[in-house]
Order: sequence, then C-alpha cells, then structure tokens
Amino acid sequence: MIDDLKRELIKISDKKYKNFSSSLLPNVNNIIGVRLPLLRKIAKRISKSDYRLFLLQNDDEFFELTIIEAMLIGFVRDVDEAFDIIEKFIPKITNWSICDTLCASAKFLSIDKKRTKKLLKKYMFSKNEFEVRFCYVVMLMYFIDDDYDFVFDSIKQFNNDGYYAKMGAAWCLSFCLIKNFNGCLNDIRTNNISTWVVRKALTKAIESYKLNKIQKELIYELRQNLV
Repeated sequence: MIDDLKRELIKISDKKYKNFSSSLLPNVNNIIGVRLPLLRKIAKRISKSDYRLFLLQNDDEFFELTIIEAMLIGFVRDVDEAFDIIEKFIPKITNWSICDTLCASAKFLSIDKKRTKKLLKKYMFSKNEFEVRFCYVVMLMYFIDDDYDFVFDSIKQFNNDGYYAKMGAAWCLSFCLIKNFNGCLNDIRTNNISTWVVRKALTKAIESYKLNKIQKELIYELRQNLV
C-alpha cells in the first residue's frame, strides 16, 4: 500500500510548489511538493479503505505522508480510536505545518472536552515546543468560545522558550482578545504573563479586522506600557 502511495505522490508532485513549501519550512528536507487539497483527497480516500494498514506502514519518508496521516485522523469516525491514534501521532509533530494541519483536522477534540483537556495537560508543559504549540492551537480552535477560563489559565502557566510554542500561545491569546475583548484585556492587565507572548498577541490582534478602532487604540496603549 505505502509503496503505491509514494509512487502516486511523486507523480502528482510539483517542483515549484516544493520550492514554495520549502521556503516556509526551511528545516524540513523531505518535501516533494504536493498541494494540500490533493493530500486531503488522498487522506479521505484512505479513510474509506484500510486506513489502519496505512498507519502501520507509514514510514514518513515524505513530509506529505505525515501530512496525510494528520489529515486522516480527522476522518476516523470512532472517537475512542481517534484519540488513541492522535496520541501516537503527537511525537511526529516536528514543525508548525504538521501541528496546525493536525489541529484543524481533529475536530473530534471538541466532542469530549474532558478527555481533550486530559490530553492537553499531558503535553502543555513538555520541553518539546511543537507538543506545546499543539496544545495552544487546539485551545484556540475548540475551547475559547465555551471555556475561556481554562484557556486563559493555561496561557498564564505558559513556560516554554521555543519560538513556535511562544507563537502558538500568542496566537491563542490574540483569539481570546478577539472573542472576549474586555475580559481578556483586563486579565492581561492584572496577570503576570510572558511579555513576549503578550506583545506578539497584541500585534496579531491589531492586525485583525474583527476589532474596531477604539479597541485597537486600547491595545496600542497597553502595548506601549509593556515593560
């Protein structure tokens, strides 16, 4: 199965897209250049066949194979099985693209929030920056609307020096601002949070079209007062 899939991927690969993707992921050396919509179609197709065989055989020789697996997890219908698969997959998260693709695909994480929180708490204080990023991207996608306190408490506890972990926390905090502006602004003012994360979050929030002029002026003022 996996050999046939590799041949298919090579056949539909695009050198220009490979160069583009490589420019966004400079430390990833196994990109062959297959566009994401094509990978998603393949993942959906595999989900309807023997996807367990794919999971067993996947050696991640190509970056695209890892992305397919990240997408495939979202197509697994049995939630218990999906949770088991995602936990086995998390150690494969070695860049922001795999991380964010997995988080966007794994919509089942919004179904059993108690179980998802348990999963997040397992990785939230990892030394691995991408495991930490995974936690914050999951929270910004599936938790802010109905569990803001859990998300903000997690941001208060953030403690990782990895660039992509910090960016994940900042992205998450910017979504908190956008979705709960007054409450989040007050929480930022009254809590001790990583200055780097806050500054980057404020910058991202200012770039959002979802905040009005007055809100952005308050953000500018807060950013200027950061030590």
